[in-house]
Parts: sequence; structure tokens; C-alpha cells
Amino acid sequence: MRTFQLIPFLLFVACGGSKAQQAAPEAAASEPTNPVYRERPAEDGLVLVEVDLNDDGVIDVYNYYRERAKAARLLVRKEIDLNHDARIDVWSFFDETGELIREDMDGDFDGKVDWVDHYQTAKRAMSEVDTNYDGQMDMFKYFENGVLARKERDTNGNGQVDFWELFDEQGRVVKTGRDTTGDGVMDTRD
Repeated sequence: MRTFQLIPFLLFVACGGSKAQQAAPEAAASEPTNPVYRERPAEDGLVLVEVDLNDDGVIDVYNYYRERAKAARLLVRKEIDLNHDARIDVWSFFDETGELIREDMDGDFDGKVDWVDHYQTAKRAMSEVDTNYDGQMDMFKYFENGVLARKERDTNGNGQVDFWELFDEQGRVVKTGRDTTGDGVMDTRD
């Protein structure tokens, strides 16, 4: 089973630090001081801003902006290559107010999305996860005010939820349920 590798990289990107600074302070001096920055027209009338964070000649961040007549540019999509292999690992989508609404992630860097976060009013509302990397989302996490409230899983790979967990405000499991008959309805509860 592959280890989900995305979380450390997301922390890196979210915090704005560099991998070198996170790994060893003495390595920070080797980081580029002026990342390559290019701007050009993109599809659908958007403006694409490309950034090469590690100055290796390969773009790492693609920001897609919509020009507005009486306001600043609006970021509508961001694509990030976290591990510098020239393939996108995170796709972020923003609404007309600039709020994050969805993020698709490739946590094991195989080129396939295996984690999708959905946001409402700037808080994560739901996550879909492919825990066994077979191309099918099999775990669904539901959040209330940014806190995990419920988790549902397809444990047998038939495309149907058969295991449920409810959580309290401290993140502790308070109830579980299982579908033992395969009809998609919870029939045992703990």
C-alpha cells in the first residue's frame, strides 16, 4: 500500500515556505531569490501567470486569472506541481468572489486525482478520498464548521457506502454503523 504523501507538501505550499527551509535552515541559501515569472493569455480569455519556484526551468505553479474592468484580477484556478516532476499535483478552483470552492489532489504523484476537497464559505465541507488508489473514491468525510462530523466508507469496493462513523466536536468517534446485507442501508449500529 502506498503512503499518502500529499500532506507535507500541502503544509509547505499553505505556509509559503520552501522545502529547503522546512528541511534544513542551511539549505535555504541555495533557494532562488527571484523565481521565474511569466504572464501570457490563456484559454477562455483568462490570463496565465506561470511561476518556476525552484529556478530549474520548469514551471511549478500556474495561476489562471480573469481580468475585470473595475476590480483587480480574479484568480479562478491554480495548478501546482508539488514535487517538481513537471506534472500537476493540485488543482484549486475559485468562485466569482475569489473563494476556494474545490481542490483536486494527486497525493501519490501518479498523475491521477485521489483526493477532492469541497469548500463552502471558505471552510472544507466534504472530502472524497480514493484510499486504495484504484480510481474510485471510497471514503467520504463531511465537515461542519471545518470540523469532521461524519465519515462514510465503501469497504468492499462495490461502489456503495457500507460503513459510517459519527464524530463529536473533539474528533472522537461516538457512533458507528455498518451495512451487512449489501443494500446500502445501515443495519447494525454501535
